[in-house]
Parts: sequence; structure tokens; C-alpha cells
Amino acid sequence: MKQEKIYLKDYKGPAFSVDSINLDFVINEDFCRVVAKSKMNRTEDGAELRLNGVELKLVSVKIDGTPLKTDQYQITEEELIIPSTPKKFELEIETELQPQHNTSLEGLYKSNGIFCTQCEAQGFRKITYFLDRPDVMTSYSVTIEADKKKYPVLLSNGDRIKIEDLGNGRHKAFWRDPHKKPCYLFALVAGDLGVIRDTFTTSSGRKVNLEVYAVHGKQERCWHAMESLKKSMKWDEETFGLEYDLNDYMIVAIDDFNAGAMENKGLNIFNSRLVLADSNSATDVDFHSIESVVAHEYFHNWTGNRVTLRDWFQLSLKEGLTVFRDQEFSADMTDRGVQRIEDVDALRTGQFAEDAGPNSHPVRPESCMAVDNFFTMTIYEKGSEVIRMMQTIVGRKGFRKGMDEYFKRHDGQAVTTEDFAAAIAEPNGKDFTQFKRWYHQSGTPVVHVTEAYDQAKGEYTLSLEQTCPPTPNQPHKEPFHIPLMMGLLDKNGKELALNCDKIQVNTDGKNLIELKERKETFVFKGLKERPVLSFLREFSAPINLRWEAGEDDLYFLMEKDTDSFNRREMAQKLGLNLLHNLIARHREGKPLNIDNRYLKAISATIRDADMDPSFKAKMLQIPSHAILAQEEEVLDSEAFHNARITLRSAIARENRTQLLDIYHKYHGVEPKSHDPKVFGHRALKNQALHYLAELHDLEILAIANKQYWEAQNMTDRMTALMILADTESEFRDKALSDFYNNWKNDSVVINKWFTAQATTTRKQTLEDVKALTKHPAFNITNPNNVYSLLRAFGANIVRFNDPKTDAYEFYADKILEIDAKNPQVAARLCAAFNFVKKLDPVMKEKAIKQIKRMVAVESLSKNSRELLQSSI
Repeated sequence: MKQEKIYLKDYKGPAFSVDSINLDFVINEDFCRVVAKSKMNRTEDGAELRLNGVELKLVSVKIDGTPLKTDQYQITEEELIIPSTPKKFELEIETELQPQHNTSLEGLYKSNGIFCTQCEAQGFRKITYFLDRPDVMTSYSVTIEADKKKYPVLLSNGDRIKIEDLGNGRHKAFWRDPHKKPCYLFALVAGDLGVIRDTFTTSSGRKVNLEVYAVHGKQERCWHAMESLKKSMKWDEETFGLEYDLNDYMIVAIDDFNAGAMENKGLNIFNSRLVLADSNSATDVDFHSIESVVAHEYFHNWTGNRVTLRDWFQLSLKEGLTVFRDQEFSADMTDRGVQRIEDVDALRTGQFAEDAGPNSHPVRPESCMAVDNFFTMTIYEKGSEVIRMMQTIVGRKGFRKGMDEYFKRHDGQAVTTEDFAAAIAEPNGKDFTQFKRWYHQSGTPVVHVTEAYDQAKGEYTLSLEQTCPPTPNQPHKEPFHIPLMMGLLDKNGKELALNCDKIQVNTDGKNLIELKERKETFVFKGLKERPVLSFLREFSAPINLRWEAGEDDLYFLMEKDTDSFNRREMAQKLGLNLLHNLIARHREGKPLNIDNRYLKAISATIRDADMDPSFKAKMLQIPSHAILAQEEEVLDSEAFHNARITLRSAIARENRTQLLDIYHKYHGVEPKSHDPKVFGHRALKNQALHYLAELHDLEILAIANKQYWEAQNMTDRMTALMILADTESEFRDKALSDFYNNWKNDSVVINKWFTAQATTTRKQTLEDVKALTKHPAFNITNPNNVYSLLRAFGANIVRFNDPKTDAYEFYADKILEIDAKNPQVAARLCAAFNFVKKLDPVMKEKAIKQIKRMVAVESLSKNSRELLQSSI
């Protein structure tokens, strides 16, 4: 198969349109027959019909009922080409598939006896020959015939029309979707599934039937997903005035699924791990993730389905916008400040690394080799930040006005990021010409901050300079339009009036600097004393801040800033400064001493009885290995590990009594509750236990062991298991063995067991992972198994980059093995090599040797090749 790049600049509209398509599926055990009848129009004179199709067995092609002879069409590896067609015609194509052998999990495939589809981005071409592009929207009628006993549930998009008993042990279902959609939103499910049902009454009084399907025996673990769906539907009505537009909404949980979930119109197909949940099997993080992802896929009904994307380069049009919407939903369901911290932590850990790595790309890319590689944190999370900046600039009321205009202009259309930006800007009288550089310039901008205070004049001067480092194919960047929320505080932590004519106040009453030039100066007058700057509040722009604030200011803001995000940000900055120092001392062979002032500040946080527990848990986190890998010039896994352990154990020693008090205060309180406040109590309690475990004290290990065996929820059980798994104690093997024996028949939960072992910092971790790849519970064709074990190990910076092991060679072997079966999953593992340029010369040589070995494999997929070859 050719591996050539495709370019946004080469976009050309389709030469044919499709009025409607009728898909007839006849499902058998050894093959599936698909007959596709499309009513088509040629919109460009003389154009040949080029239909996408991959790995298909073509049975017949007809135009207006007449079979085409073999010399009237041409088949290539990726297309069916018909040189001549009438202007208006019916095209009938019959294909045969073998879903049971489809390990790519794209198109139609079989998962544990259930037939299902995944068509985003380009999976529909594995079902039938079609114009597999998002700007071809049409209405779908679908019939599905299958064995009635084996496959009693037959689902597709839209409205159920009827089900016929064919009288021969088979039955047939008829579905029709009244809304035009691109083929990537097509879905089908056929299987024997359990179901739970509920209803939702929309704001206009229409009753919607809600169904969540899972394998028999697990449907009772779907109620949290159901409640999350109802919350999402209500929130979208109240926040954006968006009402659901079909009579039915269905979610189906599947074990073998490449992604988290898929928003197919009216029939969402989910990875089981993001549906199944109860206290015994799911952690608090799982409950939160399920609520968020269910919301995300539901919100796509409007931002993605009703208005879709013109081409795949516009992917952030729907994904960035919908991530923003699900983040706002989660903030309203929980604590807004804590949610913002979590979202930014994820952005910095993953997307900032992506922006600084060899595969950096814009939110709206210019080219690609594999469309599937667009599903990145830059497209999703950074795309969300771009949307958030728009809202910050125009305010919430202005953003709602723009969203209303967006749907008014583009409902039922396939559009671009330019169209969205115009819909937000124009009703609010804004010019987003410069702002749109966020879409086509890659990299993370850096804003340098300089402060000066003139006591005699009572003036505070804030000087800002923005830069952006070179990224692949973009050595030079034009200035961004950067919204920066800020405040000035007096010595007591109270907000000061901002007397500066350049300060904007948005409709939410937030003070804002709109930095547009490379360098700008802002003068604040009427100040009786030097103020303390509180900058980049709520993380109002996805930038790196270079602000050499004095330690006194950092500690002051950590204690008194009125912006909760910035309080925690200052704690992170102080922790990062200390870790930098410890890493340098480790390399110089000097003792690792801890700054006593920092210890006192963290201790004060631990002792603060008035601080919200969920916020305190965030305040006590120190920068991760992933953040250190970004901030340090050289990725030195041993130095990173020793620095973090030294700091965490010092905090634990200083606060042993207080941490134990926190643990005992919250341990056992409402163990089955799913209330976000209780989640916060558990988060803080388990954070305390993690710190105490750094002491390697038998008394503490006994507490962790007791928590494992007596746990009444999965959060407490997994916390204890991960602590024990990272030790050499007598408790380790017993806990791991018990967990496996209890959950070995549950494919969702057993993945937690894999991750607990793949993420330890024990020197034997690689050997453990190698052994687990041969374990009966591990299936290398199951994406969740691969992610929970191999991708988790690839993200284990300490052990993946251990110079004393052959981790790179082992990992490369696994990428090649998986790539031959499922390129999408293999490509996700390639990210482990993103830090190559940060390695020391010896480690860099080892990594590049393995990357070159993989790229030299002629059959390597374009998915993996595109991501790996840029690292060499």
C-alpha cells in the first residue's frame, strides 16, 4: 500500500453527491454479505467515480440495475473506480466481509460473539465501497438479518422501523436515520446482550427512550452511565439550549474497542471500561471518567453530528469543542477549581510533551500520512483550550450567542474551524484574524514576564514578551493572540483595583490582558505599595510562563491567592524549583537536602483544617516524572526518581502524625458513596497513605495491607494494591494473587491488575511486564490489555528509560507485533519514544537503533511509520 502524505491545501469538494443509501446486512458465522444501494448525482462533468474500499471482496456492481462488466470498472488496493456514470443514477454494490478475522477493529468486526462497527475515521471503507469522506452526508436506511437465537439484538442508527421474524430461525431489523450524516457516523451492533432502560423527557416535552447494553450479567453495572447520560441531556438543554433530536438513544459496551467511545448518531459504541461501574469494580476516577465520556459522546450529537467537519484536517472542530463542553459539564458536576487543575495537569503531561516532541502539529494540521494519527491530545485537549480562550475573550454570554449563531448558520452542514471562529467572533464584534493562528501554528507559546514597581509614582509596570520555539516544518512563528487573566493583590491577599487602560473586562467580570504583540508593557497606577502579581489565572491560555517571581511572592500566592488554580500552581512551581535543585545535586554526587521553607509551607497545607479535601489532595501533589522530562534538558530517569523520592519521604517524615490523622479521619467514611465530596475525602486519605508509604515503615505497610483486604470499594483496594505492588514486602504477592483470582474473569477490572504492575518503580518491572505478556489473562489483540500493560509501561519514565535494561528493544518488538494486527493500537505505543532527543547520548543511541529497526520493516503501517520516522 502506498504511504504518501495528504495535504489540506489539496482539498477538493466531492464530484458526486449521495441522496440516500440503503444498506442490507446478512450476517452469517463465516461471512457477512453487504448490499449497498445509493442514489447518486454526478456534480462535476466528466468526473470518474472513485469509491474508497479496503480489504473487501467485491461480488457485483450495478448501475440502475444493470451489472457492470469487468472492463467497466477498476479495482485497486484502496479504490473502486468507475470511469463513466450517468448524471443521476442508482449504484448497487455487493461485498462480502469476514468480520471474525478483522483484528484492526475498524469497519465491521466481531468482539466476543458480538458484531459491531467502528467507522471513524476511515473504517466505513472496510464495509463497502463508498465516498468515505466526512463532507458526503446522506440519509441511511439499514436492514440487518441474523440468527435470531445467537443475535437477538440488532441495532443501527436512528429510528426502529420494525423487526421481522423470517421463520427459519432468523430475523431482520429495519432502521432509518432521519438525519443526514457522513459515513463515519454509521453504526451497527448484532449480538446477545443484556440491557437496562430508562427515559428522559426533553424541555419540549418529548419522551426519549434510553438504553444501555452490555454482556449478560454486567448490565447492572451500567446504571451510572445511564444517570450520566440523563445529567448530560439536561445540562446541554440548560447551558446551550440543545435538545436531543431522536426518539431513542442507545449505548453499547464492547470489550474490544480501539478508542474510548464513539458518538455514532443515536447509537454510541463504548469501550466497556467507560460504561461498567459499581463500587466493587470501579474506582472514583472511573466513575468520574465514565460521567465525562458519556457526556462527551452525547454532546457530539450537536457538535460533531448535526454540524460535522468538512475534512479530517478540521477534526478539532468537533473534538476540541466537545472536549471543552465535557470539561465545562464536569466542572458543573464537581468542583470547578479542582476540575480545572485536573484538565490542565492532563494537558501539560500529554499535550505539552507532544508540542515539544518530534510529532508536534497544529490544532488544524496541514498534512498527514495516516488520518487516524489525528486523534491526538493537540487536536482534543489543546483544541479545547482554543475554544476556552474564545469564551474567555467574549465572556460566557457572548460565547452562548456565538454558539447559537453557529448552529443557525451550519446545522446539517460539514464545515471548518474558520466557520466556527467566524460564528463566535462576528456576533460579538470581535476580529479573530490573529487569534486563528492558534489553529495553524504548532508549539507551546512562551510568555516572559518582567515586573517593576516605582514607589514614588505609585506605578507597577508589567512587561510581557511572547515567543514560540521552532517545531517541525514551522521554524518561525507569528505572535499569538493570548488572553491572560490576572489580578494584583495587596499584602493581605485582597484584590486591588486595576488602573490600566489596556485591561479588558469580559462579560463575566474577569480582568483580562489580550497580548497580541511580541512585546507589550502595561502600567498600573494609583498603588500605595508594591502589589503581588497573580497571573494566568484559571490557566487562561495554553502557554509556558517564564516568570522569575521571588520566592516570597510564590509562597505568598501559594497561601493567599484568591484564584484556586494559581494557589496550586505556585505550589507546583516551588516543588519544581526544588526538584531541579535535587536533580542537579544528584548528578554532582552531592547530598540531597530539602529546603526547610518548602517543607514548612507543605506542612501548613497538610495542617490546614479549613481547606477543601479534594483541593488539598491537589495541593499536595508534586511535579510528576513526565513534567520533569519536559522541564529538564536531559531525561535522567534515576536522578528524577531519587529527587522525587527524597522530597516525598521528607514530607512524610515531617508530617507522619498529621498524615496518619488525615488517613484515620476519612478512612471508612461512606465507602460506597459516589458523591464528589466523598471522592475528595478518599482522594486526600489515599494521598496521605501514598506519602506515608515512602517511609518504608512496616507499620504503614501493614495499614496498606489491611486496607487492601478490608476495602469496601475499588478506590481503596487499588490504592493499597499499587502501594504494595511497588514494594518487596511479604504482602505484595499475596495481594496481587488475590486480586487476580477475584477478577480474572472480568476483562475490564483485570486491566487494573496489569497497570498496577507495569507502573511500579521496582528494578524488576521490565521482567514482570515481559512475563505478563505471556500471562493467560493477556491478549495482545485486545486494545485494553495492550494499553493497561504496554502503554502504561511505556509511560513509566523511570523503568522504560532504565539504562540497565533492554526495555527499548522489548517495546519495539511489541510495537511490530501489534502493528501487523492493529495499526491504530501500535501507533499509540509509539509515543513512548517521543522523549528521544532528551536522552543522554548512550540512551539516545539505543532508542534510535530500535526506531530505525522498526522503520526498516517494509510492512510497517503508515500509522506507526509517520510517528516513528520523525524521531530519527
